[in-house]
Amino acid sequence: MIVIHVACDDEAFRAVVAELLGHQRDMRVVRVGDPSRTEAPEPAEPTPDVVVFGLSPASEVTQHAPEYRDMASSGAAIVVFCTTPEQAADFEDLGVEYVVDVNEPARELASAVRAAYRQRIGHTIH
Repeated sequence: MIVIHVACDDEAFRAVVAELLGHQRDMRVVRVGDPSRTEAPEPAEPTPDVVVFGLSPASEVTQHAPEYRDMASSGAAIVVFCTTPEQAADFEDLGVEYVVDVNEPARELASAVRAAYRQRIGHTIH
């Protein structure tokens, strides 16, 4: 089971991404939140395998660079869900390997999460 934290700066966007991934049989969304808020995780909350980081169309990547760096240092794989080509290019410039455009089909986001997880742990999901 892939444990996921959805971190998006827009509440509606977070809900859609969490709902989409929550319906995947091999994924479990354990946390949904705004990456700019420093909320402590629940004590029994498992460490995420993958963080899905999303930005609303009005957001700029540079505004959220500190949150991204914090997530990247946690050891979780990072998948970014972007709403503009500029955001995608900025994240690719930061070295993010898994960047999914909001206009891609839902299966593309789920596939990116699986690929990031496999790369992080070094084996195939059964």
